[in-house]
Amino acid sequence: MTTAFRLGMIVKGVDSVFEVIGGLILTTPTKLARYLLVLSQHEAYRHHPVLAGRIDHLAQTVTMHPSIGEAVYLVVHGLAKIVLIVAIIRGLRWGYVGFMAILGLFAAIEVARAFTAGEVVTGCLGLFDLALVVLIYREFRAKFSNSAAPEGN
Repeated sequence: MTTAFRLGMIVKGVDSVFEVIGGLILTTPTKLARYLLVLSQHEAYRHHPVLAGRIDHLAQTVTMHPSIGEAVYLVVHGLAKIVLIVAIIRGLRWGYVGFMAILGLFAAIEVARAFTAGEVVTGCLGLFDLALVVLIYREFRAKFSNSAAPEGN
């Protein structure tokens, strides 16, 4: 495995864990709002009224627009990526294929959203995912291209 591939898998693994945690947190918007309000009252933020104000606004937005659909999406998407990463770590062919398919699909959606909505960060994340798809494909070919050859050749 190349260093870039390993690093990409680590980044996507951490991202996936945060997606699951974020999705679970979104199922309880009132608690999340309470935590955000406590954060905005912290000593570090009291001296920065703009930042504290933004955190307060975020807390209000979370309670006004709770979305169980977004929470379910984050949890399912994060868990799917975690399962596929574990499959890749174990060297299972379907893990590589599945992860390339999921990342490729969502990367295309992210890049399209970046162009249509002007979301630069989303576009950068989509490009990162596309680069990771290329790395996964290279690892897949390196690992499985010789396994199709008959034994002894």
